[in-house]
Amino acid sequence: MTMKHLEAFTLGKKFGHPEMNEDSLVIMPDLGYAVIDGVTDRNGTTYDGMLSGRFASRTVRRAVETFLLAQGRADAEHLHYRGPAELIAYLDGAIRAGYEANGALERAKDDWKLRGGCTVMLAFCFGDRLEVVAVGDSGARFNGTDLFQVLKPLDDVTSILRREAWRHFAGLGHDEAACDRFSAALTWQGTRYQQEGSPTADADALAQIEARALAACRARLPHVPEWELLELFHKGIAHGQGDFQNVTDRVLGYGGLDGFGVPDKYIETRSYRLADIESIELFSDGYFLPGEDFGVASWEKSFRYVEERDPNKIGDFLSTKGTTAAALTDDRSYLGVKLR
Repeated sequence: MTMKHLEAFTLGKKFGHPEMNEDSLVIMPDLGYAVIDGVTDRNGTTYDGMLSGRFASRTVRRAVETFLLAQGRADAEHLHYRGPAELIAYLDGAIRAGYEANGALERAKDDWKLRGGCTVMLAFCFGDRLEVVAVGDSGARFNGTDLFQVLKPLDDVTSILRREAWRHFAGLGHDEAACDRFSAALTWQGTRYQQEGSPTADADALAQIEARALAACRARLPHVPEWELLELFHKGIAHGQGDFQNVTDRVLGYGGLDGFGVPDKYIETRSYRLADIESIELFSDGYFLPGEDFGVASWEKSFRYVEERDPNKIGDFLSTKGTTAAALTDDRSYLGVKLR
């Protein structure tokens, strides 16, 4: 997998705080490449002096680097690639070991709110093939056309709730800053965890927002049980989303590395003949629209288009949060490699 040309870019969402970027890149020419996206911390939990999402991202980055270096080495046979499930178990185990090193394994086991989490999109050389192993919603594109990204419908639910909340408060005459604040409060904390006396705690307002959001979710996700939708509305991201991660008995279940196992159904794979691959592009979900062409410049052009068209992320590029005066919608990372 000889590299001819490489471009990479990563930027954290919070203005003036690059140290809070939860994305990580692995760049190891002739071995492999990865984009890892840490899950935004819910409550200020830190490990190794980092918020939990950054901790998970950096921990998995080191584990990926160790794995890639071990391939083909006789003294590291225990880390040789033996399939996607074993590889993901190894990466997930690195996070678990990190909890243990911080004396927090039991606390994290008992309370998902204390766990760090991340996605991974990994492409690596294995003999005459390019193997791709992924968990979560980071993406990849091969040869400029073959797009591979598994988005989670659960995000549609909380994004729709946020949009309907925004529309409600905008209809009452609130400015953009207030609409963002109120809709974020409902999306993050849930409709049942609002501060008493706040506009977001008003019973009539909540009833209207929930009814509109439920109708929109039914139209977009008709296969999802109503109780799952309502549970997410009521508990929000901070109090309820973790109950859907790495479970197999919920329609809105999804996968993520958090140290406590990833079901096989959430491990995605692709396999290509290396001879057929001309370019590899990996990216985190901070890019809502792929670049038209290979390279950072093209992907940044798409990023600017999205920001100009829908900075609040309540329209064409619906999301659980939007760009504000303090932060962009999300961290974003791009890694592009041309092999020929």
